[in-house]
Parts: sequence; structure tokens; C-alpha cells
Amino acid sequence: MESRESSEERPKELRYFDPYWQSLQGETDRGGAVLYAILLDGLLEKLLQASFIKDSRVKLLFKDDHILQSFYAKINLAYFAGLIPKPIFEDLKLICRIRNKFAHSVVSDPKFTNAAIARLINQFSQIPESLRETYPPRLKFYLVVQHIATLLLAWTKLIDASGLPNLVNLLKLEEENWSDAILKPDEIRSVIVGKRVTRRKK
Repeated sequence: MESRESSEERPKELRYFDPYWQSLQGETDRGGAVLYAILLDGLLEKLLQASFIKDSRVKLLFKDDHILQSFYAKINLAYFAGLIPKPIFEDLKLICRIRNKFAHSVVSDPKFTNAAIARLINQFSQIPESLRETYPPRLKFYLVVQHIATLLLAWTKLIDASGLPNLVNLLKLEEENWSDAILKPDEIRSVIVGKRVTRRKK
């Protein structure tokens, strides 16, 4: 266990997850599975928001009964928007399925060693074949979740720091005269060959 002094000497970024890891000490298998899924759900939300336009209404997309409220919806959008690679996408879907098995289990104290859950854990792409039989299911689950959590945080910070423009900013679409938006044939031809149409301001 780290001392408080040595913990505070570590960079802020490396201390980000400390409250989560500490909260899971002594947690049941069910509690750990659900809490880790909540952590990843929140990190996916931060990643998606970092890639969206800066608009205060973006956060409403993640509220109850909205399009990005569910963990599974966030996983899908992050992958199809090109924010996470396929192996992480597949492992996140497995984590979602495992979380659901714990959350909806009628067993009072379900375990990672349950045959159905252990089979899902063994499908993680990030567990080397040599360790599949030597590591217990709970450890494999936690290692994969912690690795994905670190990647999601790093990618979010990378997007924030990159300042890469979205299509609206790249093409300066907010500056267009949309009251005269219908393109003429020569303008359509320019768009097709990859040129930006510049309109004279009236």
C-alpha cells in the first residue's frame, strides 16, 4: 500500500483512478463488475464529448432516455466514430455483457468463476493465451478493465490537446451563406473533385 506522501508525489494523471481502485478493495464480485462498468461508461462519455462540438447541449445526449444514455450505445458510437479500435470495442462489449449478467443475476452472490461469466472473460482479446489458464477470472477481468480505462483517459486527453477541427470548422461551414445554399452545376463539379466552394458575400 502506498503512503499518502508517495501517492501525492505522483503526477495528477496517474492519481486519477486511485479513488476507484480503493473503493473496490474488499468489494464483492458483483459490486466490482458493476462499479468497473460504471467507470468505463463515464470514461467513454468523456471521450465522446471531447470529440463533439463545443455546445452546452451535448451533455443532454447522455441523460436518461436519450440516445447515448446506455453503456452499450456509448461503446457502439465510440467504435463507429473511429475513437476506439476493434479489439477494445469487442472487449468493451464483453464487459457490458458481464456487467449485465451480474446486475440481473438472481443468485445472491454471483462469482467471476461462474462458468458462463468465466467463458466470457476468456474471450478478452487483451489476455495473452499463456495467461488464460493461469490467471483467475476476477484478475483477468480487472486487468482488462484497468488497461482500457487508462487508454480511454489517454485518448480523451489526446483529443483535447490536439485541437483537431471537425468538418464544420475545417470547411468553415458556419461562414457559409445558407440562404443561398443550393449549388450550381459548376459548384457541384468542384465539390466532387474535392475543391471547396467559395461563395461571394452579398
